[in-house]
This record gives sequence, structure tokens and C-alpha cells, in this order.
Amino acid sequence: MAGSGTPLNEIPPKNGSKARVTRILSTEEMMWSIKWGLKGATDASVEGTIVNPGGKNGERTGSVVLPLELKTGSKKYAGVEHQGQVILYTLLLNERYRQRCQDGLLIYVPPIETNRITAMATHVRGLIMTRNNFASAIAKVKSIGGSTSAQVFPPMIRNRRECERCFQVDECVLHHAATENGTEDSSGLGELFTLMTKHLGEADLNYFKHWNHLIDLEQQHAEKNLRALWLQVGWKREKAQEGSTCIASLKMVSDSPALSESGAKRTLRFVRDRRKRRDTGDSEVHSQPTSFADVRFRVDERVILSAESLDGKNLLVHVSRATVRKIEHGLITIESRQSIPLIVKSGQSVVGKEYTWRLDKDSIMSGLRRAKENLVQLFIGPPPEVVSAGTALVNRPELQVRMDSMVSAGNNGNGDHKVSGTGDTRRRNLIVHLARPHFKPCRVTDVITQRCRDCAKDDHDGSVAAHGQSLLDAFYELNIDQQRAVQRVLSSLDYALVLGMPGTGKTATIAYTVRVLLFLGFSVLVTSYTHSAVDNLLLKLLDYKTPMLRIGNAAQVHPMIADFTLDRQAELEGISSVRTMEAKMVNAQLVGCTCLSVNSHVLFAKRRFDFCIVDEATQITQPIVLSALRCADTFVLVGDHYQLPPLVANAQARKEGMDVSLFRRLAEAHPEATQQLSYQYRMNRDIMLLANRLVYGDKLKCGSFKVASNHLKPRWQRQDTIAQKSVWPMRVLTNNQGVMFLDTDAMGEATSERSSTTQLGSSGRRRMENVVEAQVIAGFVELLVLGSVPPDEIAVISPFRSQVALIHQHLTAVAAFRRAGGSDWIHSIEVSTIDKYQGKDKGVVLVSFVRCNEEKHVGELLTDWRRINVALTRAKQKLLLVGSESTLSGGSALFHVLSGVIKEQQWGLKLPRDAVETLRQFAVSVAAPIEPDPEQGTTPGPRSSRATDNVKVSILQRSTGGNGDIESLVPNVSSVPLCSRRPAQMKPISRDIFGEM
Repeated sequence: MAGSGTPLNEIPPKNGSKARVTRILSTEEMMWSIKWGLKGATDASVEGTIVNPGGKNGERTGSVVLPLELKTGSKKYAGVEHQGQVILYTLLLNERYRQRCQDGLLIYVPPIETNRITAMATHVRGLIMTRNNFASAIAKVKSIGGSTSAQVFPPMIRNRRECERCFQVDECVLHHAATENGTEDSSGLGELFTLMTKHLGEADLNYFKHWNHLIDLEQQHAEKNLRALWLQVGWKREKAQEGSTCIASLKMVSDSPALSESGAKRTLRFVRDRRKRRDTGDSEVHSQPTSFADVRFRVDERVILSAESLDGKNLLVHVSRATVRKIEHGLITIESRQSIPLIVKSGQSVVGKEYTWRLDKDSIMSGLRRAKENLVQLFIGPPPEVVSAGTALVNRPELQVRMDSMVSAGNNGNGDHKVSGTGDTRRRNLIVHLARPHFKPCRVTDVITQRCRDCAKDDHDGSVAAHGQSLLDAFYELNIDQQRAVQRVLSSLDYALVLGMPGTGKTATIAYTVRVLLFLGFSVLVTSYTHSAVDNLLLKLLDYKTPMLRIGNAAQVHPMIADFTLDRQAELEGISSVRTMEAKMVNAQLVGCTCLSVNSHVLFAKRRFDFCIVDEATQITQPIVLSALRCADTFVLVGDHYQLPPLVANAQARKEGMDVSLFRRLAEAHPEATQQLSYQYRMNRDIMLLANRLVYGDKLKCGSFKVASNHLKPRWQRQDTIAQKSVWPMRVLTNNQGVMFLDTDAMGEATSERSSTTQLGSSGRRRMENVVEAQVIAGFVELLVLGSVPPDEIAVISPFRSQVALIHQHLTAVAAFRRAGGSDWIHSIEVSTIDKYQGKDKGVVLVSFVRCNEEKHVGELLTDWRRINVALTRAKQKLLLVGSESTLSGGSALFHVLSGVIKEQQWGLKLPRDAVETLRQFAVSVAAPIEPDPEQGTTPGPRSSRATDNVKVSILQRSTGGNGDIESLVPNVSSVPLCSRRPAQMKPISRDIFGEM
């Protein structure tokens, strides 16, 4: 593109200047500058010219890309800041589109006032110096890392007049007080500093300092991965990380509007770009595989779309953010949040005309920024109660009294909490100060009956009475623990906790609770960290035709829930006015969304809720969940803190407690607020025994005799013949034992783990695999399928992703061998990491532990008792554990206990040296001939996966006998506890063992 025509340090004529915009290239274009170390998003990037009538011959610039920034406020107080913003956008556009322009457009509305902003050398110098000073201070903060020293921020300017006008003064004072032990004198604000912080005690400041520090640690980890985006050429990053963080060398084959979506979202499809490339400074000509089968990207994962030149010299970082929609053999489909700028497609950007595309996994930076925002709002700013629409507080007078007294106390008696800046006083008292939660005694049946009476006068068609009766009938079908959980929620004034142990019907119980709350006239917000967790609960409510509003992108939610999203509702109901749309949002009685959506959606600035129910709350960090809790008068946390905790990538942050969920914090402080669900309807008695002995201290109970005695009964085609041989694979699968540990120690050196590091330079990723375990598991899976066990009731899990990939390869090979061209059953079997399998279950679960070495080293993943708990509680009928008994029991106290239970119950089997070959021969002996395929000829193989008449893998339901003596039906198979002293607050037995070592 042509240059501006005016040197950077020469003042251009302005009198009579006119800007002529020829076209809009993009809107909200997010730009990342490697050169300047800046990020920015213009309101619009436009192509145009600047005409200077006062210049020679009516001087006109060539066609350039100009930033266009819209402002609705007055330029009287913020005009300089606005001009600086436009100048920075000019720098970003110049780098991005290889031009030399110093002009930008700043428009104030209303009335429309257009200003030409010119970037002078002195302006640019001052802005970059300010940027460098800020970056230097931030670098000092990051360099502190995990130390206990106080964080280093730029010093306060100590100018009360300027600070009082600053829109960030509250945040600045909070940081100064909490992280720097600030005072009136050090802040330079005098008594204003005390006035702004007097509502915060030592516990408040310590909580803020602690969590702010933990978020900084996690951000460091995220930024480290993010920097590799521009420090490594795409194909090198993909190779070094084995497709886990980057997919490079892509060619865009289609660009179309996203279906059923408004706005600028686009559906983009890519294949591998097969053009040869030789990156600068590297003699290797890289050739990427055509298939995407081995990449470690998942559907719905967020990615960053960038472009890089074929020679590797230039990179256009962050063309758009996107979400992965489909991964096929040779095609990957994403949904971009915005259109690809025309100037990039035309080859006029920094990467030129010969470029390829790349996808990099988006870091969790946006979530961490929202975590900090939530943390700040807990301590400063307007209290959430300033918004009152959407609640039925008039029906809860006891809560109204508590709210008024608590808020007044939190504001030091100033009384006017709706205009103060004291933050979220109620939640702060409950979460930070751990104030005791209050409950109003009530009976569920009484409140439902009373509601029917109150509505009887207007219930002309009897629908309310019928609805109430159906709720009463459903209540009597719940077991005693579930009934108590419903009652605990209805009686809570502050919060309630529901501990849902594995298979105890947690989701069904909460769904029923929501139905009762809606019937009583209360509004409910249902939330969790993931879309799938939110949708799982809403799907239960969909069975009862419950009206709902789902906040989120229709493409990201479950297809059966998609029609309840705001955009789809507007489309289906023909809503065209903003007022009608706002009324729909405010009046919705049931709303579902993820925790992160609360920060960004306008609905939550318009209304509140009576109850907020957080599912899988034990997997959410404390700052993330705060935003949802602010929106309701009472919150309910549902989860199991004996399973996987919140995901924290930084080891130091984990060590300092970032993986302690709010559920766990409150449950340990006030166990009386927790209602346990202990009757489980998933595991047979053997599997449940293992979970009880290792983690739950005999708290778990079978919900019925049918559940307790639910064993796997495979049926092979040649059952009578092979029964006479009584080979060990058959005994493993037909012995009516719910648990079997297959010990690989006797199989020789081949069973040792295989550890390797794929690396490029000093960075690398460690792979952990065990070929023998993969072969054994593939052999048993084949036998299960041949035994008419439905493939969709079989799961294989392992703590290591590389082992998951290896097992999948072996299963694919087995399927291909048994039937030319592969077999459909391989696609129905789930192979996953343990971490991704929480919340799921299958009839048969096989676990590969991988670790096998002379040093008895099991690594960090296998020493986390919560992860092992998840692995052991996924199976309904059969749990097959495959691993080295000597390594596992010698390297982990938890596995030492596990080994003891296995030996005590005689659930172990030492695999012979020829185990893999025996499994193969057994599969051949039981495989029935199949009908000839007219196209492929006669090929021996297993029956179709649909032929499952001989085996029924039960999806068990609760007995409908109310609260009968369930325990009397199931004998207590638990032996004397390993430790005579029962752990307090249901702590796992393994915790006592660790403490006694």
C-alpha cells in the first residue's frame, strides 16, 4: 500500500482536511503486535484517503488502512487518552499491513464530530516509553514467581486530585492496601484511603492477596505457552508438541457464514497445505502429514487463527479467535468469531501472497482475567443487591432481615448499601470470614401443599394442583438422602452444599429440586464451568417440558437445548425490538449458562435470581465461581471434593492451594451445611467396596439388591466348547467378581514403561507408554465385543494421553484384522484419560496404569488419590485394572492399600508371560464366522456389534419403593477398616495413611 506522504516528525496541515472512506475492511479487529509488544482492537479498520486542501495541489494521500474509533463520552476530560489510543492503533495497523501511515479517525457521537489524529514522533515516543515502564513493572511481578515477597507494582502517583477522577482508583487502592501494606501516607490520598478501605479487615486483605498471587502464578504458565505462538514457526511447534498445541501448514478451502448465527461469525474449513517450504535458517524441508487423526485438539476447543509466510520470516498473529467444530481425517472445521479481513486474503498483509494458516490452542488468559475481575468485585465496587429485578424476596422475609443486617454491618452502619463501594458484603462474610450459614426449617411436602392451596382460587383448570401432586409423587420416590438434600436447599437462607458421591443420582436430585423451586415461584440460575455440565442438568428438566433460557452460542450447547438460546428464541418468536428481548431475559424463571458467561452477558446487569445452583462445583476455582454467586440471594454448590479438583496448570499454585474449591472450603468449615448422597445406583458391591475402603470410609451404599448383584455375563458363540478349556481370560470375564487386577510383573522386561521426550531445542514433552498393557487391554476389549457386550458400554481409561493414543492404535489394528476395512464397533468404544472421564460411567471399564520400573516410581498423576478415585468408580459391572503390582504398591501408599484389598478379596491374577498370545488365540477360538461380504469376500471376524441379544448391560434405575430398608437387602461386605480411628469430616482413609508415614 502507498505511504502517508508525510514524515512521522513533520506536522501535517489540518485546516480543511477531509477523510474519504472507501470501504470497511473489518470491525473489532483484534491485533497482536510482536514488534511493539501491544494488543488492541479497533472499532473498525477502514480503507480510505486523507485530502489536505491546504497542501500543494490539494495534497491527497494514497489509499491506506485507517483505524476508526467511536466514542460516546465527552472529549473534555478523556480527549488525550482517546487520541493516544488511536495513535497506538495506527502503529498496529502499519505493522500488520506493511504500510507507513500516521493518521487515524476519532469520532464522537452524538453529535457526530470527526477528528483526524496524527501520530507525531514525540507522541509515539511517549506512549512507547509508558508501555515499557508498565511492562518492566509487570516483569518484576512475574520474576518474583512463587516467593513470598510482596509484589512490585509501579508506585502510586500520590496526587489526590488526579486519583479521585481516575476510574481505576478503587482497584489501585485495593492492591496497594492488600499487596503492599499501603497506608494513608504511602498512597498520598490521606483520609480518602481509609474511607475507601475501612470496610476491609485483615482477613479480607489476606484473602485478596492470596488469590491474586495464585492467579498471577497461573497466568505465568499460560503466558509461557502463549509466547511460543510467535517464537516458534508453526510446523516446528506442532512437531515439538506432537500436535497438542498447534496445527500448522493449513490451507483454507472454504469460508462461509456460520449457520443459524447472526453477526460476523464464519465457518472456515482447512486441509493440509502441500506446498514445499524451506524456513529461513533451517535446512530441513518439512512435510506435514495429511491426516488430522493424531492431533490433540478437541471439538469445542478454543483456538487462535494466525497466518505465516511460506519462508517462515513473517507471522500475522491472531487473525481471529475461533472454536473447533469438527475434526475429520483430512479436514478440520472451525467457527471464527469474525470475518477474515479482506486485506489478508488479497495478500497485502505482512505475510504477503504466499502464506499458510495455523491454529494454536487459546490459553486460559481470558478466564484468568475474569477471575481477577470477580476477586476485585468481592471487596470493592457497588454491591450486587443494587439490582433487584427477577427475585421473589418478598416471599422470604427471614432472608430479607438477614440481608439488611449483614449489609449494614459490612458497611459499618452507614445504612445505604446501594450506593456504597463496599463490594459483595454478604458473599464476603460467608466465603472469606466463613460466617455460619442459616437455615429456616421446612418440610418439602408442606411447602408444595401450601403452594397448591395459595393458588387454588385462580387454578380454574386444576393444572397447579396436578403439578403439585406430580411433585409430591416424585418426592416419595426419592431415597432418604435425596429427600434431605431437597429439604436442605429449600430451607437454606445463605447457601447449601450437596455432596454427590459417585452414582448417587446427583443430577436427578438437583433437577427435581429445581422443579420444586420453580413451582414455588422462585427464579433459578443453573451454572457450571463447562457447557456439557450445564446441559446435562437442563436435559433432565427438558423431560418435564420446563421453560428455560440458555445463555450461550447455539453451536456450543447440546442440540436439544439449542432452541432455548436467546438468538434462537428471538428467531422462533419473531422478536425484533430490544425492549421485548430485555423483557424476555428479565422474566425468564430458569436460566442456564457457564460461570464465565456471567461476566460478559448483559442479562446479569439487568436482574438477579433467588437461587444459583452450581453443578460440578468442586471442579471450579474459587474466583471463577464468584461471579455466578453474586447474582443470587442463595447459592447451592453440588459436587464431590473426593474426586478431581479444579484444573490448575502451575505446580506452585497447586502447592499453595489454588485447587481448593469453594465447596471444599465451606464443607470443611461448616460440615452441617452439607447433605451427602450415599445410596449409589451404579457400581456392584465389589466395585463399591473398593471405593469405600480407599476413599469413602464405608459411606457408600448400594441403592438396591439389583445394583449390588449386577455382574457382567458375556456370551460367546462357542460357549459350550470353550467352557471345557477353562482358560484364564474366560475366568477373568465370567467369575462374577466385579473387580480384577491383572498384574503384569510376571510377563518379563517387555512390560516396562516406555518413556521418551520429543523435543526441539530445550523444550519438549514427555511421553509415557506401556506397550504390553495396551496389547492386553486390546485383547480383552476384543473378547468383550465377541462376547456380545455392547461396544458403547465399554470404556478404556489411563492417566497418560500418550497411552490413550497407543491403546487406540492397538484397538484400531484389532478391528482391522478381524474385518477388512475396519469394524464399526471401534468407533463406539470410548478411550480417554481419567481426567476427562469424570461424571461418566460404562458397564465395563478397563484401566491402564502404565508405570512399571525397578525404581518403583509412579509419578505425580498416580499419587493423586482423587484421580484414582475417579478411575475406580466409573464401572457398573466390571472393573479391570491392568498394571505392575510391584511398582504401584511400592511407589504409592494409596496403591499399597489397593493391593491389600485386592489380595484380601482374591481379585488378583498374575498374567503369564504369554498372556498376549493367549488372548489372541482365545479370540480366534470364540470368533464366530460371519456372513460373506459380496464386495470383500469371506473374512472371519466377530459378529456385528448390534447382535447383543445374549448380553444385557443394565442401565439401572432406582427402586421405586421409597425409603424402605435398602441396607437390609445388601449384605455389608466391607471388612474391618484399615485404621481404627475414623477420619473426621469423611476424610479418605488414604489421607490417614499419608499422615502416619
